[in-house]
Amino acid sequence: MNNDLPTGWATVRLADVLREPLVNGRSVRTREDGLPVLRATALRPVMVDFTQTKSGDWTPDNAPALAEPSDLLVSRVSGSRSLVGEGALVDAPPHPTIFPDTMIRVRVEPSLVDPRYLAHLWNSPVVRRQIEARARQGGAAIYRINHGDLAQILLPLPTPGEQARIAALLEGHLARIDATTTRTRRAIDQADELTQTMSAQASVGRLSGADRAPGHLPPAGIHDGALPPLPADWHWTRLENIAEVTLGVTKNSRRQWDPTDLEVPCLRVANVQQGRLALEDVHSIRLPAQRAQAARLHTGDVLLTGGGDRSQLGRGWIWEEQIPEAIHQNHLFRARITGQQLHPKLLAWHANAFGSQWCERNATQTTGLASIGLGKIKLMPVPIAPAAEQQRLVALLDAHRAALETVSAAAERAVVVADRLRSNLLQQAFTGQLPDAAHPLGQQESTP
Repeated sequence: MNNDLPTGWATVRLADVLREPLVNGRSVRTREDGLPVLRATALRPVMVDFTQTKSGDWTPDNAPALAEPSDLLVSRVSGSRSLVGEGALVDAPPHPTIFPDTMIRVRVEPSLVDPRYLAHLWNSPVVRRQIEARARQGGAAIYRINHGDLAQILLPLPTPGEQARIAALLEGHLARIDATTTRTRRAIDQADELTQTMSAQASVGRLSGADRAPGHLPPAGIHDGALPPLPADWHWTRLENIAEVTLGVTKNSRRQWDPTDLEVPCLRVANVQQGRLALEDVHSIRLPAQRAQAARLHTGDVLLTGGGDRSQLGRGWIWEEQIPEAIHQNHLFRARITGQQLHPKLLAWHANAFGSQWCERNATQTTGLASIGLGKIKLMPVPIAPAAEQQRLVALLDAHRAALETVSAAAERAVVVADRLRSNLLQQAFTGQLPDAAHPLGQQESTP
């Protein structure tokens, strides 16, 4: 806490400005026709989002722990140190709403602390640093904060009138920052959607010749659905006709350890996303040297997911030797194209669009998990273009994707700058450095 505060400011403990003791919410069982209960996602920055609720087993007559206007609700537990202790202000609940036992209610004396000022202060670096220093990590990598910790949080407080002024200034500035960030994130999403749309269209010939013929394949005992028409010089085939498709290795915890085994990186479903590989967290596995060599991924292999959420089956991307000696586990398929019949990028783009929908239709569903077997994935319909057209499409899409990625990277940097600007603005506001006409971009407000 910065002790160099302006004249008229004071540093006080949260415990010294409470109107009522800190209170935990209540554990609530789900019931379809019960009162709404806030979800953890309701704690948005500054304000509680009352659209984020579920139905709980309480009625208006016996409801405990209702969220009321001017309450600050604080997350008591989180899997992330940066989120535990996150706080949001209750404005005007649209109907009686319960807060759960994962939240702590803070009610301050309004003559001492403006609730809007407190909500902004709570999400500023001034308070966040204190919360993260006090958070304790318990079992299952869960971070916790308790009443005693919160009560000792130090709050920099000016006079009530100054608190109201700072809150009003912040709300104006932050609204502009948020609007700019929202527009930027929307542009990033649109660039990603355009990339996916162009890739899907390229893979089925919609960026090629205008003359098209109806799609057709002999029945194979699976649900192909309506195959898109292709340019006249394209044709449909099945994945097994153009690629060697194999499952990855199964981790066997009962197998006796052998000192001659090799420890190699092993990709999981989480590492294979739609149109990219997420390789920040790759596990390893020990295998006999011969088995590891046989399972090793090669440049150009297309990795496809075979288990998990039904809507995500068949997603994938191309292996390019990002990690030496890597293999894949048994919930992933490896499609290794034979005879250069199809460019790997066209297969991956097709799998992430038509192929994903095809896998969803043909998947087997068990409790909480969907999967598609090796025999079925081999039957996925795949469109094949002439070799020269494949090269043209890949070059065209690569150029468009590179341009969009450049724009997206610039937008991502702008979002980072906006987040830093928000943090700096809050730091200034609660150390007494926010002037009357402060502008979030460091400029003075113009007067008409």
